[in-house]
Amino acid sequence: MRIAVQGCSHGSLTAIYDTVQQYTAHTSKPIDLLLLCGDFQALRSTSDFASLAVPAKYHSLGTFHEYYSGIKKAPVLTIVIGGNHEASNYMWELYHGGWLAENIYYLGAAGSVHVDGLRIVGASGIYKDHDYRKGHFEKVPYNNSTLRSVYHIREYDVMKLMQLSHSDDTIFLSHDWPISIARHGDTGALLRRKPFFRDEINKNTLGSPPLFTLLNHIQPSYWFSAHLHVKFAALYDHTSSTAQEINRLEESLPPVHTASNDEVIEKNPDEIAIDDEDDFDTPEGIPPNTNGVVESSGNPDEINIEDDEFDDPPTTSALPQIPSNPSAVEKDVEVDESVDLVEKAKAGGEEDGITEIIGAPVEKVEEALKSAGQEAEATLKQEGRRTKFLALDKCGPGKDFIQFFEIPTPSSSTSDQPPRLTYDPQWLAISRAFHPYLSTSIQQTALPRPDILKQLVSDELTRIKEEGLLVPSENVNADGTVDLVWAKGPIEVERVQKFWPTAPSQSQLPPGGDGGAGADQWYTNPQTEAFCGLLGVQNKVNPAPA
Repeated sequence: MRIAVQGCSHGSLTAIYDTVQQYTAHTSKPIDLLLLCGDFQALRSTSDFASLAVPAKYHSLGTFHEYYSGIKKAPVLTIVIGGNHEASNYMWELYHGGWLAENIYYLGAAGSVHVDGLRIVGASGIYKDHDYRKGHFEKVPYNNSTLRSVYHIREYDVMKLMQLSHSDDTIFLSHDWPISIARHGDTGALLRRKPFFRDEINKNTLGSPPLFTLLNHIQPSYWFSAHLHVKFAALYDHTSSTAQEINRLEESLPPVHTASNDEVIEKNPDEIAIDDEDDFDTPEGIPPNTNGVVESSGNPDEINIEDDEFDDPPTTSALPQIPSNPSAVEKDVEVDESVDLVEKAKAGGEEDGITEIIGAPVEKVEEALKSAGQEAEATLKQEGRRTKFLALDKCGPGKDFIQFFEIPTPSSSTSDQPPRLTYDPQWLAISRAFHPYLSTSIQQTALPRPDILKQLVSDELTRIKEEGLLVPSENVNADGTVDLVWAKGPIEVERVQKFWPTAPSQSQLPPGGDGGAGADQWYTNPQTEAFCGLLGVQNKVNPAPA
């Protein structure tokens, strides 16, 4: 399967698809799947600005609304996770996952699906310790506090992901980086590009502790991230990560909130502490650099938004063009097997243009990946599992924002059929087992002990395998209705969830509107209703009014 991976999107959806199509035109190799690592900004109209955590001067509608309204259609199956700059009202509608637009699937706050048997797992948002153990209490319309806390990752969702078993055919998507991953690649090159990361790398505080725990538990073949606006590759050997490092990082986290551990959690959402990053203000006492940009010496998660972070979405003409002669970009390429082969298979000259679009010459990337796959297979028994990590920049000219891969899959679609997106049965079992503990108040419901959770998930998985799930029939009745039938085995997502627009699109807003209309409205999303119906559970996210 040919896969494209994108860093931060920041509303530049059409530019991303244009780049994918340029790659296909250059190589005659169509892309089967596009993975987007957050800051997607699924703005349906200017009304959604009220739910987007950026300063007003960065309010740019982007191009997603054209796909939402049906003016355009995504040319390739696209899977999305959320970051810290999202239309959070729309993302919350699809907390369990669903189609943001036709052919664009959001994994939800956390999720796992299969694409031709390849497991795609994702965790949305970024880590902030002061919100980690709270419930999903934020409600539309958001205030200054909840507009920021809504995208902070929660322990409840991490614990759900911790129930997934290891599978060699797994890709993990996150917006944040797992903590300590910066030490497993070319750290010197990273610091030359981002010198203000030095203090956190030295203190081992750059990134997300919960994601590090998930990295060591799930041990995926690939892990893709964004957020820090820099391309960085690493090769994480799970056998060389000492138990001391893992234990020390896990001990730095708050203890899991279980029934035997009921410490008090603050109950007033208006009293949540907001740090500098969430205020979007320039910190006092820190002078700008030579470019006029203030650089924080703290966590890059807390860096104030730079003026170029929310540029207008680049047009196709603004992107560098792929040269017609592939041999022109294959010179001066060296492959260093001591670190990630993908990162090291890069062309020598910026003037070649192709490096600005895909970050590496096409043929050399494929060659390096093939070698990496053979090497990994040969050394798996000797060295144990390894995860290839790659973070990418934001979309824009001169940025290493997209990378192309060819990854083997357990099954594949025929050449005239798109890849099959199916539910992960294990994730469905996890979602049903955890559902009684999903909290929409500030205090997270206490979870059972880990051994009990494991048994609950196992029981639900057995039940799904033996009984199946109630899904819409593939046959339509004469009156247009569809019956429900019991189904076992892989279930295609579109059989249960079909894209259905809720809020008006930009083209449906009244002329001359100021963007405030409908900003305080929430919607019962039919896809969330359908997902909950599949599992036979209550829709706690956006239930229909009584």
